[in-house]
Amino acid sequence: MKQLTVILGVLSGLFLPLVLSGQDVATIQDSLRAARVIADRQVSRDAGTRVLPLPDIRTMVAATGEADAIKYIQALPGVSTGAEGSSAIYVRGGNIGSNVTTIDGVPLYGGSHLLGLASAYPSAIISSVAFRNGGFRGADNNLTASHIALLTGSGSFTNPSWSLSASNFLLGGVFSVPLVKDKVSLVASLRVSPIGPEFNAVKGLLGGVLDSLSCVRAFAYDVFAKVTWRLNGNHRLTFNVFDSADAYRYVYGGDSDESMAWDNLIVNAGEELSLARDWRLESRLSYNRFTSRQGIVRDMSGTVNNLAIVNSLDELTARADFIRTFGEGKELRLGAVSRAALFNPGTSSTFTGVGAWVTLDSPRTDNRSWSLTQTLYAQMSLARTDRYEVMACAKLNANEANSDGDGRLRLHVNPEGGLLGRINLARWLAVEATTDWAVQYYHTLEGIPLGWSLDMIVPTDSKRGPEQALQFYGALLTEFGKHRITVGAYWKKMYNLVWFVDAGQLFSSAIAGWKDNIAVGAGSSRGIEFLYEKEGERLNYKLAYTWSRTDRSFQRVNDGNPFPAKFDRRHILNVQASYVIATSTRRDIGVTGYFTCQSGHWETVPDGEYLAHLPLGGVFTLDYFSRGVNNYEMPPYIRLDLGCYSKFKGRCLQTLNVGVYNVLNRHNPFAITYDDRSGEWRQISLLPVMPSISYSIEF
Repeated sequence: MKQLTVILGVLSGLFLPLVLSGQDVATIQDSLRAARVIADRQVSRDAGTRVLPLPDIRTMVAATGEADAIKYIQALPGVSTGAEGSSAIYVRGGNIGSNVTTIDGVPLYGGSHLLGLASAYPSAIISSVAFRNGGFRGADNNLTASHIALLTGSGSFTNPSWSLSASNFLLGGVFSVPLVKDKVSLVASLRVSPIGPEFNAVKGLLGGVLDSLSCVRAFAYDVFAKVTWRLNGNHRLTFNVFDSADAYRYVYGGDSDESMAWDNLIVNAGEELSLARDWRLESRLSYNRFTSRQGIVRDMSGTVNNLAIVNSLDELTARADFIRTFGEGKELRLGAVSRAALFNPGTSSTFTGVGAWVTLDSPRTDNRSWSLTQTLYAQMSLARTDRYEVMACAKLNANEANSDGDGRLRLHVNPEGGLLGRINLARWLAVEATTDWAVQYYHTLEGIPLGWSLDMIVPTDSKRGPEQALQFYGALLTEFGKHRITVGAYWKKMYNLVWFVDAGQLFSSAIAGWKDNIAVGAGSSRGIEFLYEKEGERLNYKLAYTWSRTDRSFQRVNDGNPFPAKFDRRHILNVQASYVIATSTRRDIGVTGYFTCQSGHWETVPDGEYLAHLPLGGVFTLDYFSRGVNNYEMPPYIRLDLGCYSKFKGRCLQTLNVGVYNVLNRHNPFAITYDDRSGEWRQISLLPVMPSISYSIEF
C-alpha cells in the first residue's frame, strides 16, 4: 500500500518535483472544486446534529482537489483523523467501522477513491449533508459512533442543465433533464480518474527516480443516476443507481506484482406518500454490494507465491417509516427495518490477467455466512425553535446469523435508545444533552487502520458479540451577535470491540485462518469539546478544540492491560476561515484558509532486543516491548492550507480555484520504520507542499 501511495504522490510532479529529503515522502496534487459564495452562512443545527453547509465544503483545500463532507467533518470537535489526507474519522473514541455513511439512506461501505484521499461520490450530486454523533434517531442503524447522512438532489423538472469539472486526479460531469416536464426528472453524473496515464507520463519525465515501480495500471470511476417521478402533490417515487470502483496494479522492485481493488454497487427504490390525518409513509427497498481485494505475486527463493485476499458483502434492505405530525414541532415516527446480508470475508484465492482489474480463479477457501437483522423503533420529537427541543427514541433489534460455520443459527436480541434535549435559558444561552445506548452487528477489521477501503467487514457470531456503546454528552451554548460558542464534554464506554491481532501479516493470516487472529475487548473515551464560530457577510471563521483520552483493552493483547488507541490524539486544534474580497453581478473573489495542530498518533516500537537460544543450538534476535502496545507518541501533526477562488457570472458560471495544500511544507508523521542498514528509526511522511489549479463550468 505504501508503494501505491508513492504512485499517487509522484503525480504531483506535474507541478512540484518529488521531494525525498531524508524521509520517504509521496506528494499528492491538490485542486479545489467550484465554490459558491453566499451572504447567509448560518449553520442549521439541532442537539446532536450538524447540517453541513455545502458552499463551505466546496471551498476547502483537499489533497486531491476534491473537497467533500468528510474533510469538513474532520475539522469539527470530537473528531480525530487517521492518515494524512485520508477519509478516516474516529468520532469520540470509536473505530472507523463505528461510523456509517449513507446515500439516500443506503450505507456506503467503500466510501473512498485513491486510498481514501477522495470520496467515492461527487459532491455535485449532494443536496444536503447531516452529521450526527449523539442523540441517535430511528434512521441511525448499525452504528455506535456517528452517522453521515448524504441526500442527493432530484434534478430539474423544467429546464435541462449540465456542468463539467476537472482536477488533477478526477474529471467529471453532471447533467439534469426533465424527462416529463413538471413530472419526471433525471440527474446523472460520471467521474473518471486519469491516474494511470498521468503516472506513466511523469515516470517518463523523471526517469530513474521511479525505477522501483513499473507496469503501473490503474483506474477509478464513479457513476450515479437518479429518476424522480412526482405522481401528484402527495406521492413521489424515486429510483437511483450508484456504482464506483478503484483498481491498481504495479510491479514493485522488479519481482513483486501487487494489486488492490474495491467497488460499490447500490440500487435504491423509494416512495414518499402523504396519507390522511397528517400521516405520511416513507419506504425504501435497496440492494447494496461492496467488494475489496488485495493480491500479490512474488518470487521467494525460487518459489512463486500467488495469493489474493477477497472480501465481499451483499445486503438487501427493506424499510418503512410512518410519520405523524401534530402541528408545529411535534412528530411521531414508527419504523421497521429488515436487513439480510451475505458475507464472504478473508477468502483466499489466486489472480490472473495483466490488467488493473484482475481476474480471480476459484477460491481456495470460502467463508460465506449470512445474517438477518430486524429492527423496530418508535421516536417522539417535540420542538419549539426559541424555547426547547426534546427527542426520545427506542429500538429493538433481533439479529440471526450462521457465521460460526457449523450450520447453527445464533440469535442476538438487543435494545437501543437515544435521548436528547435542548433548553434555551435565555435568548443568548442554552444547554443541551444527549444520551445513547447504540448497537451494531457488523465489525470492521481494520487491517491497517488508515481509513482505506481494504478493511474487512465481518458479522457478529458467538465469539464476536454485537458492538455496543454507552455515551453521555452535555454542552453549554451561547450566542451574541454573529458569534457563537459551544463548550461540551462527553463520556463513552464501548464493548465487544474487535482487534485484528496480526494485521501486519495479512496474507499469512489469511492462509492460517484469520478468524483465529481476532481479539474482542472494550474501550473507553472521554473528552472536552470547544467550538467558536463567527459568521458574517464577508469574514467567517471557526475555531474547534478537543481534548480527549481514548484507550483499548483486550485479553489477548498487551497482557490484558489498557493501552492508547492508535489515533488517540490528546489535543486537536482546527481553525477555518474565509473572506469575500469582492462581489458583484459579474464576479466574486474570495480566499479560504485552514490550520490544524494535533497531537501525534501512537505507534508500537520495541524497547530493545535480546538473543534467544534454540534447543538444538544457534541463536536468534527477538524484540521486547516492556511498555506494551502503542507505546510511542509520534510528533505533532501541523498543517496550513490556503486557497482562493474567482467566480465569473454570465451565460455560464465559471469558477477558477487555486489552492496550496500544506503551505508550510511540513513533513508530518505517517509511520515509522526501522532501517536495518543504519540501525536507526526513520519517519515516513506523505504529503509536502502541493499547489494546484482547477476549473469548472456550469450551464
